[in-house]
Amino acid sequence: MHVGTRDAKLHPAHAFAAGAIVSEDRQTVTFLVAESVSGRILRDLRDNGRVAFTVGLVSHEAYQLKGTYASSRPADEQELALQEAYLAKLAAAARQVFPEEFATALIRAIPYRPSVAITFRVEEVFLQTPGPGAGSKLA
Repeated sequence: MHVGTRDAKLHPAHAFAAGAIVSEDRQTVTFLVAESVSGRILRDLRDNGRVAFTVGLVSHEAYQLKGTYASSRPADEQELALQEAYLAKLAAAARQVFPEEFATALIRAIPYRPSVAITFRVEEVFLQTPGPGAGSKLA
């Protein structure tokens, strides 16, 4: 999972997200970013509110969600537990593709604690899976 923002001069910022939660009404998404890398992302969001959030599977199925910043706060214990489960699944998926040592190092390189929970309202969803429909907007 990746989050992208931009500043007033259109300079991009990027961070890895270690977990996400879709609201029950499917209108908002809360993603978890390490506090250590959240500064620029939060500045951009407070400045212009625009966010792009990309999720993808090792199988290459991928989607990008674009929307508007709603709120942020420190991640709670339930969200931190979700991160642990997410990282365990990510490690298992990485081991299907990469050698054990590389997959383990990759997962350990993702910062995630302490984390900030950032919520945004989803306005558009795009298919990002490689193929003829890549980049198309979904209904």
